[in-house]
Amino acid sequence: MPKITLQQRLVDALVATGRGRIVQSRSCKYVTLKRPDGTFFYVGKAGALRFGETVSDSMAAPDDFKRRLLEETEG
Repeated sequence: MPKITLQQRLVDALVATGRGRIVQSRSCKYVTLKRPDGTFFYVGKAGALRFGETVSDSMAAPDDFKRRLLEETEG
């Protein structure tokens, strides 16, 4: 069975909690999810989690947010 990457775990958690939905993007580096407030989450290949209007203007999400998000969805 293939190992699920941190990137996929974060994307799945954001979708499952209603914090974002996957949208098409020109970025090869990030999976882009649209947030309910109209801004975006960007999830990198190594599990980097950013949020903002654009990738270049985005800010890194705090590590405790990532940890709580994964704990919330993975038990």
